[in-house]
Amino acid sequence: MIQPLRGIAWASEKYVYAFDIIVQRFWTSPIDPVENAKWVMAGVDEEFNKENGFRDKGYTFIVAGHNFAGGGKSIEHVVTGLMGAGIKAVFADSFSRLQFRNATNYGLPFITCKGLVQHVKTGDELEFDPSTGLIKNITTGFEAQALPVAPFVAEIAAAGGLMQFIKNKIADGTVHELR
Repeated sequence: MIQPLRGIAWASEKYVYAFDIIVQRFWTSPIDPVENAKWVMAGVDEEFNKENGFRDKGYTFIVAGHNFAGGGKSIEHVVTGLMGAGIKAVFADSFSRLQFRNATNYGLPFITCKGLVQHVKTGDELEFDPSTGLIKNITTGFEAQALPVAPFVAEIAAAGGLMQFIKNKIADGTVHELR
């Protein structure tokens, strides 16, 4: 069973492009959560355009609107940067399919929940139960029901990402179960 997550939300009704989550000058840095987190969201809001500007706010969740992390770039820096900045789940009306897949590969839940951004403000405290999909806004009392995190994604997250998940399956002789 996956334990519920509790923390503070950063909310944006604006379209959040992958290009702005990790600005172009950092696309060539190593895929490293700590390094990628330094400038995550620098292009989204001037407030975050300083080293660790977003990470230092202590957000746990992102709540967004349509096509979060879209813009056609499939760079993994976006997801690793969000994770390095402390993000445990992202809720949005919809997601870029490229970044949705990257999030799955790294075990970061990208949860579709249409309209949630209308009920969450930056600074609200949220609780999310990945096993049931229930999202509670502790600050306002609002509740929303999303789909639970798929067990496969939860297993990937628990392993530390898809590559480690596969290595674990090979090591324990259960890789055949993935067929």
